[in-house]
Amino acid sequence: MAEKEAAFDDAVEERNTPFLYDLVLTHALEWPSLTAQWLPDVTRPEGKDFSIHQLVLGTYTLDEQNHLVIASVQLPNDDTQFDASHYNTEKG
Repeated sequence: MAEKEAAFDDAVEERNTPFLYDLVLTHALEWPSLTAQWLPDVTRPEGKDFSIHQLVLGTYTLDEQNHLVIASVQLPNDDTQFDASHYNTEKG
């Protein structure tokens, strides 16, 4: 019963996320990251509707060596228009 409620809660959260945030990007990591830091440099490719930001993540593992991971993230520009016709109301 608890698993069913948890699955329902997750589905509701996914469906309502667009109403809470302007943008949500997710990516599963092999290990949890307790440290995250945005780097100051931003690349704005000409003619594109996104900018490229870099993020440093610190891994946290019990029995393995920890690492710093530098990730590149493409974020839409502020003036990018959202096409709601591509939005899936069931999945979010």
